[in-house]
Amino acid sequence: MKQRTLRAALMTAVLVGVSLPASAQPTPWEDRVFVNLSFGVDTGTTEIAQSGTLPDLIYGEPATFQTDAEFGSFAIFDFAVGARIYRNVGVAIAYHTGGTTGDGTISGTVPHPQFFDRPRSFTQAFDDAERDEHATHLQIGWMVPVNDKLDVFIYGGPSFYQVTQEMVTNISFTEQGPPYTSVTVLANVQRLKENSTGYNFGVDGTYFAYTADQWRLGVGGFLRFTGATAKFNVGGTTFETDAGGVQFGFGARLRF
Repeated sequence: MKQRTLRAALMTAVLVGVSLPASAQPTPWEDRVFVNLSFGVDTGTTEIAQSGTLPDLIYGEPATFQTDAEFGSFAIFDFAVGARIYRNVGVAIAYHTGGTTGDGTISGTVPHPQFFDRPRSFTQAFDDAERDEHATHLQIGWMVPVNDKLDVFIYGGPSFYQVTQEMVTNISFTEQGPPYTSVTVLANVQRLKENSTGYNFGVDGTYFAYTADQWRLGVGGFLRFTGATAKFNVGGTTFETDAGGVQFGFGARLRF
């Protein structure tokens, strides 16, 4: 529900911004190049439910495991550079990067060494799984110079994600001895990397604090929704994880 509300607010902001050129005649955009440097937050959350089977039979039967982990919002660094290509139309390349850690559980079954079809269940915590997201965004948009001190860039386009995720790829276990009712399980973790294509749209506003003959310096902020779906393959099983979400940030703005 939180993501839906934020997404609806962002869509409203974009639609209002798009309506500005139609309802008023903004002054022409005269800058040739713009550079944005921001620090912000990605509010997106994602859950991973991963399951697998050990490649070798244990006591003549298969052992299974499942990992459930949740990853929350995280800080991002965002950099964008763009140019005016025709009237108030601009094209930019933006890049953001950030990472977080997630907590979850590992559960599964291990066959019994003495009895057939009587597996033993286990559950244990799985903490501090690392996740990194890096994305390059192509942004095509319309610049609205509201006045000499303020402008707004409304944009959208494709996004190209690289998601690096710590995954449980296998488990090993140690028997605790008679009566063999429980085992000690060790998770084998690997860092896996996948690329994915998604999308982005949003708004970026700038207030100019200093103006010289050939350049302007200011501060600004952005509100952006971006999303993609990365597909990981672990042990022949494919599962999906969402990347991106509603992002916002603030920082320095340069025009020349």
